Amino acid sequence: MPAENIELLIEFTHDDDPRARAMAVAGLAKIADARGFAPVLVCLFDPVDEVRAAAATALGIFGDDRAYEALVECLNDPNERVGVNCAWSLGQIPTTRCLDKLCELVADDEVAPSLRVAAATAIGERSERAGFDITTSDALIERARVVLLNVLESDEDELRAAGIWTLGHFPADKQTTEACIEALDDEYAWVVRYAIEALAHFRDLAALEPLLDMAESDDDEIRDLACQAVDLLRNDA
Repeated sequence: MPAENIELLIEFTHDDDPRARAMAVAGLAKIADARGFAPVLVCLFDPVDEVRAAAATALGIFGDDRAYEALVECLNDPNERVGVNCAWSLGQIPTTRCLDKLCELVADDEVAPSLRVAAATAIGERSERAGFDITTSDALIERARVVLLNVLESDEDELRAAGIWTLGHFPADKQTTEACIEALDDEYAWVVRYAIEALAHFRDLAALEPLLDMAESDDDEIRDLACQAVDLLRNDA
């Protein structure tokens, strides 16, 4: 993009209209030109929630570790959406300290449930991206796996679901497989669905019998997922 267009977007980050500022931040994120990073970082501290939320997301798109301290600071933003977006962005930045912070958030019972869910989900999304795949590092896997397994005991439905969903992106191990099998009895349907998907990914024949039981479920979606998982495991047998 021509330099003058980028400069125009940067200028709009100072506009009196907060909608213009938010749109400028989104535009700079879409371009992801390094010249837009500093203005977007400044917008993370804008007085308007909408602008801060846009900046929190944009910084993840930039993926620049220089945003780490600001993102961590704004995790406690009075607007929940801003904090959640900051957690997402930490998951997009390819450094170990960002993953460490996400694990810390997931493990902290004093943190708001929505933020813990966002952090757990961000770890899973990070594992899907090229460039810093945590599943290539045994140490990073174990660090994340421990906190994710612990949240499966939480009373928060969405947190358990996020934990199972993210564990399903990791390489299989006995403890995680057993936890996912146990999660098939969870009262929250999304936990069950994500557990089935995880077990299909793990391809551990120890899950075959429990999945066969789930294939008799009265819930159409759960039954279909379980049947698909059973087929995969039988093909591996």
